[in-house]
Amino acid sequence: MSGGGARGASHIGILRVFEETGIPIHCIAGTSFGALVGGLYSIGYSTDEIEEILTGQDWNRMFSDAPERRLIPLVERRNSRYQAELSFRGWHPQLPLGIRGGQRMIEALDELTTSRMLSAQYDFDKLPIQFRAVATNLLDGKPYVFSKGSMSEALRASMAIPLLFTPLEKDGALLVDGGLADNLPTDVARDLGATVVIAVDATSPLLRKDEINSFIEVVDQSISLQMERNEQESRKLASIVLQPRLEEFSNTDYDRFAEISKRGEEEAYRRLDEIKALVVGVPPRPSAERPLPSSAIPRIESISFRGLKKVQPEQLYSNIQVHLGEVVDASAIAEDINRLYATRLFESVGYTLEPLPDHRYHLVYIVTESALNSLGAGVRFDNDFKFVVLAEFTARQLFKSPSTAIVSAQFGGIDYDFAALRYVPSSAPFFFIEPRGEIMRLERLDIRDEEFVDRYTDKREGGRLLFGGTLFNQLEIAAGYRSERVRIDEGSEPNRLNGSQVLAGLTFRLNRDTLDFRDFPRSGMALRIQIDKRSRSLGGDLDFSKWEADYRQYFKLSRRSTVQIQAGAGYSRGSVPFYELFYIGGYSFSQLASRQFVGLERDELTARQMGIVGASYHRLLFSRSLSFIRQGYLTGIYNGVFSSIQESSPYNFDLLHGGGIGLHLDTVIGAVRATGGWAEGGRLNFYFSFGPSF
Repeated sequence: MSGGGARGASHIGILRVFEETGIPIHCIAGTSFGALVGGLYSIGYSTDEIEEILTGQDWNRMFSDAPERRLIPLVERRNSRYQAELSFRGWHPQLPLGIRGGQRMIEALDELTTSRMLSAQYDFDKLPIQFRAVATNLLDGKPYVFSKGSMSEALRASMAIPLLFTPLEKDGALLVDGGLADNLPTDVARDLGATVVIAVDATSPLLRKDEINSFIEVVDQSISLQMERNEQESRKLASIVLQPRLEEFSNTDYDRFAEISKRGEEEAYRRLDEIKALVVGVPPRPSAERPLPSSAIPRIESISFRGLKKVQPEQLYSNIQVHLGEVVDASAIAEDINRLYATRLFESVGYTLEPLPDHRYHLVYIVTESALNSLGAGVRFDNDFKFVVLAEFTARQLFKSPSTAIVSAQFGGIDYDFAALRYVPSSAPFFFIEPRGEIMRLERLDIRDEEFVDRYTDKREGGRLLFGGTLFNQLEIAAGYRSERVRIDEGSEPNRLNGSQVLAGLTFRLNRDTLDFRDFPRSGMALRIQIDKRSRSLGGDLDFSKWEADYRQYFKLSRRSTVQIQAGAGYSRGSVPFYELFYIGGYSFSQLASRQFVGLERDELTARQMGIVGASYHRLLFSRSLSFIRQGYLTGIYNGVFSSIQESSPYNFDLLHGGGIGLHLDTVIGAVRATGGWAEGGRLNFYFSFGPSF
């Protein structure tokens, strides 16, 4: 069974016809996607189950390597705003061996195969159907044939497309996609003793001259030429070669598995008489071995880590929920793997079960530590601030503890730079101390009664010292001292400041985030509360206080529909200066911009007291696997605001309604949003942005 990417789903249809017509199968040899289908079939999954498994996968997520967001520590979620990241070993930059490490793929395969491989004692000859998976050793170019061990490892190696996936290290070899050395492994089937070899070739045809227009097509054609050469020899060893008619399908059509599988069925039925003639006299396949008796149920005797160098094992124990003496449960182990990988301390996390006497196993979590220093970068554009560039250096595992240092710079339409150290003691990993220094330059608009009056630039230099704690990777509470010097350039009275002012006092922050995705969540909530008390007695020039809160909740109505509700509130007391008012308006995703309100311009409303409520509906229009534009949404938005400029009661709140509709895209470079907004008074605004929020 050959490779061919998504075209390899045709193997499912061919196997289905063999099931229905009684064509016996004694052994399977597969490469790449053929290994995936053949491996799952050989351990006992039916063709219907395999098609359901593959169709139900989120292939964008499978190829992304992104950890499950809810499990990532809050402080590490900043990585999701990077469009590019370079790792450092010490101070030496390290380029990856592939774009993806294949972590999500191997997690899915582990959960699908572990329990069934245990029954076969990890021996491919003891499976219901004898099986071999073929990879290529990158060191000598020869085929590497898996006959025992982890099925997940075998399939991951066989599908490791060069450049896309990092090679798999095993037995001193670097293993990549088997298609480079033996894409149609008829020789492997012959070595297993097969007298009748039915070969299925789902490989993409060579590109024509007019189809080679970029380096990507050049690389694809180079690989295809190598595969074509080895396939010519492989076809000679086949009793028959089936070639489903797949001209209209590409190797990335992962959302068309059902159609591709049908083409496999059509090819099998078209050649069925020839196949039946070949297998005359071939005995039926022996029935699979019975499951282990209850007395032989595998249990976990011991647990350890392999591959730790700088990360201390004590730091990881809270992520392990599997306990000694428990029955081996692939789902429970997979949850541990998810939690370990979400720490972002590891490039990859896997496991092996090493047999001990009396059906006991030693569970070993196998990790490859990430480079602990990294440089991340991102670019965002929107109507309000035009281009803003982010560059951020992070150093992890300082002082032999989970401590982290960050140096961050934003420049362009917004200037915001900071340096922070988060010290986390090894003995109390839930607690942190964070000193931080920061510099900011932000342009504000002065809009009064819907008329633009002027603009001014808010410049600040300051710092803070926070003491806090984190719970369950989703809740962070911190309090401390904050001081900053404010200068205002330009502006018109009363929005002017001569000289500078110092704001100093106590601060409190609470953040809770259970959202499943950053840009287009389907479920979960986000809550942010911040209280600042500025005081002359604590080193400032002014006395005032501000309370503010923001809340978002997402509900998944169906596979394509999501509803978001949101609310925000701000309350102030004392003589709040104009540059510390609550600014409202616009649809920027900068964390420094005014509060979003669709229908208004940026900074159009200012308030001392305010409340915002809103709701939006998101409808998935399309979803494409492995595409630059991965998903598209139609979004409808409503928002309303109560606002007052009064310092004390009666506040005489003004009420304003607004709304909008937009097309939002999830792309490789981040979210792309085009939104039209309306607000009372005939206000009309158009918003466009792309890139991550930061």
